[in-house]
Amino acid sequence: MTIDSARAYHLSELEIARNPKINSYAMPEFSANDQAVLDIGCGIGQTFVASKVEPGKLLVGVDIDLECLIYGRHQFGYITFVNASAEQLPFRDSLFDLVISRVSLPYTNIHQSLMEAERVLRKNGRVWFTLHPFSMVRSHLIQSLRRLEIKDIVYRSYVIVNGLTFNCLGRQFPFFVKRRYESFQSSSGMTRAMRNAGFVDIWVGKKGEHFVCMASKKA
Repeated sequence: MTIDSARAYHLSELEIARNPKINSYAMPEFSANDQAVLDIGCGIGQTFVASKVEPGKLLVGVDIDLECLIYGRHQFGYITFVNASAEQLPFRDSLFDLVISRVSLPYTNIHQSLMEAERVLRKNGRVWFTLHPFSMVRSHLIQSLRRLEIKDIVYRSYVIVNGLTFNCLGRQFPFFVKRRYESFQSSSGMTRAMRNAGFVDIWVGKKGEHFVCMASKKA
């Protein structure tokens, strides 16, 4: 994805996040007690922008795409943008009241990302993630097969196998090209992973068209 296409994607996501009538709309619920919020895979900060969070709160967005972070910083100065990965969050323990991630967790080593999210959360802090169901990955694979896109067929096959190992065995492995991760998630697999990371009050399921995971950190 080029710089311009990545920016265009995030701007389109901003328009979706602003319009609850769109089928792909999905937004976390912010409370008055959420004084410090972390968005993992924030893009240009579109979730914060669309949420219209009250001024004065600490809003931190993390992403590996530096160019999108630079764009977001120029456009939305009230958000703190940090170039980092979900697996290695550069923050002290127990800093945030809420950690969110909209369709970013599936592209990470989920076990490491969950451990980091739990670490930076305060006691009773909450998480909200959107995930990738098997149906989405299967649809992508079918499209690649119809188009005979060999490279994408290989990659989508990896995503499916990696999802199976995650959901059945709790383990993941990176794709051999660029050592990147991607997988699909199931309710049972995510529930197990969340418990192993120390979360409680776990809920994983469908909200509208989206596959969502919510949980809390132990008090």
